[in-house]
Amino acid sequence: MLQLTTEEVLQLRNQIELARALSVSEAGLNDAFAKIRKDILWKSGFTNKKFFEDSYTVTVSGIRPNLTLVSTGMTSSGYSARLVAKIRTDDNPPHSITVQSIQINP
Repeated sequence: MLQLTTEEVLQLRNQIELARALSVSEAGLNDAFAKIRKDILWKSGFTNKKFFEDSYTVTVSGIRPNLTLVSTGMTSSGYSARLVAKIRTDDNPPHSITVQSIQINP
């Protein structure tokens, strides 16, 4: 019985950490969306940008108006999650963004 409970606790911890990594990855996408809305030419991305005790890395590729953003969230415990968003931007300020697709851990 004790072994079963221990395994359940470990599985729950894994689920929590993976959900946290996914949330960090989403924060990276939102940060990138905000940058693009302000500056349509922004493509520098982020490298290990701190998000509380965790971090995310975002890369931007493609040719405007069709861009691909890849956001990888990493928890301080070493768990990671990856989001790939294909977006379309509008040339007129504030440069609205249309998300065409999002893939989770592709």
